[in-house]
Amino acid sequence: MISNKKELELILEKIPRFHSPKKYLEQYETPSRIVAHILWNAYLRGDIEDKVTADLGCGTARFAIGSILLGARLALCIDIDLDILEYSVSCLKNIFPKVFNQLVFIQSDIHNVRLTNIDTVLMNPPFGVVEKNRGIDVVFLRKGLLFSNSVYTIHKYTSKIDSIIKSIADSFNYRIVYRELIDFPIPMMYVTHRRRVYRFKTVFYVLKGGLNE
Repeated sequence: MISNKKELELILEKIPRFHSPKKYLEQYETPSRIVAHILWNAYLRGDIEDKVTADLGCGTARFAIGSILLGARLALCIDIDLDILEYSVSCLKNIFPKVFNQLVFIQSDIHNVRLTNIDTVLMNPPFGVVEKNRGIDVVFLRKGLLFSNSVYTIHKYTSKIDSIIKSIADSFNYRIVYRELIDFPIPMMYVTHRRRVYRFKTVFYVLKGGLNE
């Protein structure tokens, strides 16, 4: 059993970066440090161990495999891109053979996803910086709130993001129980990139449902 957050981070570092990321899908890998931080937060809140988790927009499924390593019973890995799902399957079954059968991979556009019996949603949705994706992070959030009473999510910081997230949460009878600013580094990945590292200010939210019932 993993004993601390740093150990989890080092294990997640074993998952190799996807070799052909698609910019139009905003396939930016979530750093292991951030994934481990969010997962450890969820673990300490009792939202991982013996739970069913879902990683929406999973990419290389770091949230999903991390949740299994922390004691989740099952993790759903959902992404629109078949290429990255096939890559994730090929990597994870070799790196984590003992727990690989606890992962379920699903190819689907987030708009079409329907899930039940999910305890915890963990995700880093696309930020919506590509013009055609504007507002997609909100679509992911609404889906997460439909599926589970515990949602852990990251969003690009703007002056209005807190009010947007709170308004959506209120409409689903959810509450923001934790909020944290996180520096999110994105390495040079695409031909249009001109800097070695781009840094975005993001906000990590924990949302809980049914608190007023």
